[in-house]
Amino acid sequence: MTLSQKIFQVDQVLAGTIPVGDDCCRFDYNILEAEIKRLVEERLGDKDHGMSAKPKPPKLPKQCHTFVVAQMAESVTAPPTIFRSYHGEGVSKSKCAIWEAARATSAAPSFFKPMTIRNPSPPITYVDGGLGYNNPGKLALIEAGRIWAGKEVCLVSIGTGHPSAVSIVEESQLENDLEVQRSFLKLVQSSLSTLASYTIPKWNTAKNIPAGVLALLKMANALTSIVTNSEAIHDVLERDAHEKFPYFRFNVDRDVGDIGLEDWKKLGPMTAYTKAYMTTFDMEKKKVLCAKSIIDSTAVGR
Repeated sequence: MTLSQKIFQVDQVLAGTIPVGDDCCRFDYNILEAEIKRLVEERLGDKDHGMSAKPKPPKLPKQCHTFVVAQMAESVTAPPTIFRSYHGEGVSKSKCAIWEAARATSAAPSFFKPMTIRNPSPPITYVDGGLGYNNPGKLALIEAGRIWAGKEVCLVSIGTGHPSAVSIVEESQLENDLEVQRSFLKLVQSSLSTLASYTIPKWNTAKNIPAGVLALLKMANALTSIVTNSEAIHDVLERDAHEKFPYFRFNVDRDVGDIGLEDWKKLGPMTAYTKAYMTTFDMEKKKVLCAKSIIDSTAVGR
């Protein structure tokens, strides 16, 4: 939550503050970069620790297979780019630093500036894999097959909460239609405390809403799209998993998905909603079954 508080400064976006080295209203990628580097250095002793470099004992005696997803900014319809800490059948470990991969996978348009990675050359600029792969469950199955070919896989997915039934707004409408902007603002205000009492002066005569407000509306719209895509992927995985492999998804049914950009301000409600969800009878049975499935999958040779 402390990290979120430092990075997601909604007040600065609302004020129209443009981050240094950026070109529009959004969260400051410089703060995000600095915080990621600090965490990497704190745990591994080197802020530029490589994505595939071996951890230094005794802090991390065993390396976990890890990947994150991004997409090439110049070709967002191309297959996703996967930054790996491991090698597998037909794929190699990534050469970039951990912080670079983290920046690439978080560079969502209208949130953070795209990330250019120069190792290996030539340099390539990336944006967040959430544009099409915010739920990387299907990719995880493919990667598991590359690492543990022929072995049983247990897939566990953890969601960020179901949102309310809010429609996704067309980008052109959100950019130019004052009525759409006004309606969407009312929806966003219900979950964003910074905007709770905010009013646009002279709506009837205004031609454009403040740039900072428009930036926040675009972010909220993007979040709605991302969550919707995640649930669609979950549905596909659940159908594919039937009698083929163990699959478990834990995702709070309501409220948490509506918290959004200022979740660091709502730690109490988030904790309460999650605890209530995880202590239901259905979830208790699901947790036990999930744990048994993981143990069984481990026992067969991984």
